[in-house]
Amino acid sequence: MIKHISSPDLIVSMSGQAGPYSSGAVYWDGGSQKFRVVNSAGGTEDFYGATVSIEAGSQFRDIQSWVLKKQAEERELEQLCKEYPMLAEARKEFEMIKQLVKDHK
Repeated sequence: MIKHISSPDLIVSMSGQAGPYSSGAVYWDGGSQKFRVVNSAGGTEDFYGATVSIEAGSQFRDIQSWVLKKQAEERELEQLCKEYPMLAEARKEFEMIKQLVKDHK
């Protein structure tokens, strides 16, 4: 059995045998080295070893790439402001003007 859910944000794939057909408490059976589910009749069903894979979707990867790029740009700007005090002053003035424009809206 293979289930596959895909969206721009997340890709989820599951393969292997289906799980139990009942809901109930799950416990680890050390003797058989597998999980078991206690059903409503008090019996147990094996919780077979399905494999689940979760990956970032294309939209998430685009966001991640943008964030990493912005972080690198910010680090570079911080370093330049340390080296060039006039740039640091211009940055402060820019931020002040930007806030004034936002407040004026």
